[in-house]
Amino acid sequence: MRKPTVILLCLMLVLTVFLMTACQGGGEPAAQEPDETTEPAEPAKEPEPTQQAEAEEPEPEFPTEIPPGLKIGYGVSTLNNAFHQSHAEWAKKYAKEEYGAEVQIFDGQSDANVMAQNFDQAIAQGMDMVTLHIWQGESIRAAAMEAIENGMVISTYFDKIPDLPIPHTMPGEAEISFQMGKIAAEKWLEAHPDKPIKFVQIGWPDHEGVTVGRTDPFREGVLSVAPDAEDLGCMDASAGADAAFAVTQDLIQAHPDINIIYSQAADLTVGVLPALQQLGRGVMKDGVPVTEILVSVDCPETELIDIFDPNCSLKMSMGLPPIETAKVRIDTLMDIYLGKIPQLDETLDTIYIPNTLIGYWTQSSVEEAVKWYNEQFGENLEVPTYD
Repeated sequence: MRKPTVILLCLMLVLTVFLMTACQGGGEPAAQEPDETTEPAEPAKEPEPTQQAEAEEPEPEFPTEIPPGLKIGYGVSTLNNAFHQSHAEWAKKYAKEEYGAEVQIFDGQSDANVMAQNFDQAIAQGMDMVTLHIWQGESIRAAAMEAIENGMVISTYFDKIPDLPIPHTMPGEAEISFQMGKIAAEKWLEAHPDKPIKFVQIGWPDHEGVTVGRTDPFREGVLSVAPDAEDLGCMDASAGADAAFAVTQDLIQAHPDINIIYSQAADLTVGVLPALQQLGRGVMKDGVPVTEILVSVDCPETELIDIFDPNCSLKMSMGLPPIETAKVRIDTLMDIYLGKIPQLDETLDTIYIPNTLIGYWTQSSVEEAVKWYNEQFGENLEVPTYD
């Protein structure tokens, strides 16, 4: 009996296993364990965003040489100033000889509105390049950006366009202004140790470029010698020579003890000095200050002659160099055109043009000053003689 029973039980077990396997046949196959000896393949990497951008936006290509016949708009703040007249003429000459380019001068007439209109004209006339001398540059910022996008090369001189990071050139004035303030204070106290310094500046009190290059460093130069000097500040004569004349006379009547004056441009000094002389001032005696020391900027012919006159109180001027000014402004445009300088770049440094101090106490002789003047202004001034 036991043997048949065992056989029956075995048959029942086999049948049960068979039925269970049949029921599971339509299900998912069991997952296979990965082969421990095979490493999983890495998914393909997507290109980095910067790589995609580089592929989509290749570096711009720039010309390798300057084509002849480029038209350049060259702005000056006013042609009623010998320095601006001279570097404008040098710009035309240099651009033609060096690059075969044609320069058109735009006279700003010391008027911010005229300067803005000049830029509009440059665009309308299809200028290839423009170097701007413009006050209140924010008024043309949008137009300048559009012009750049349309292919115009643009740089600025002396005054920047706010929030438009384009190449900027500027005279290096701060060092010379400081020196003139320091020397004026030293020479006044040397001649009049018992008369405290009271000084004033006549020009552009609200002009950032003038403040940085002239007003502040001149004041610092005076105060470096005489910390107790009285500073009357900077008086507005931006309207020109007539305004400078009136401001000077009012100042002298209100403060007859003024003894150092900084006239911040030659086209103002032609008003300041006559105003002093009309009041019996503007005087030195054999190079020794009597009434005041007058300091100026630009050093045109008339200033140079007065500076070395031992009996005139005008004794120093910051000589702005017409030749270098013209060359730097034109070369900057060409460097932008060739891609050597970016047209738009927040990190751009200002390009400074060195200046020269022309002074009674700093030049070895009047002949040295005349040589500088003739070279820079393209003139044939004879060495002046004085009684």
